[in-house]
Amino acid sequence: MIVFSYQDAYGNDVKIHFAQSKEEQNDVLVIPHYEGKWLFTEHKIRGLEFPGGKGEAGEDNTTTAKRELMEETGAIPFEFVFVADYEVASSERPFTKRVFFCEVKQIVPQENYLETTGPKLLKGHLRKIVQREAFSFFMRDEGMQEILKKT
Repeated sequence: MIVFSYQDAYGNDVKIHFAQSKEEQNDVLVIPHYEGKWLFTEHKIRGLEFPGGKGEAGEDNTTTAKRELMEETGAIPFEFVFVADYEVASSERPFTKRVFFCEVKQIVPQENYLETTGPKLLKGHLRKIVQREAFSFFMRDEGMQEILKKT
């Protein structure tokens, strides 16, 4: 099992697992690609980031990923491919986020994108794009850079 370990900007111990655990995770993150561009959403507080969020009662990880992708961007995926499990040992709220990649078949405009301003498409080298200041701190994180090497 390949694991990448480090401390994040908040001093939390983080492990990136590139082998999928058998158990479902609480949170998901989706790295979507659409017509040669990377699909992001703009969180109203944190800035640009990939869509994702917490699972609701009875949802498995792919159901959560599909719902979050639609709510935050209006995107409809082909299928989800596992990339990594992102484990954060925070004293406040430890969590593991399951990270998926997907190709998007269609983007359907939504009336409300909840806590985001909707879809943002950007073209270019993904690991360089996310280094811009408009992106969430999480996107510039050392672990995210390791995850993006796999996409």
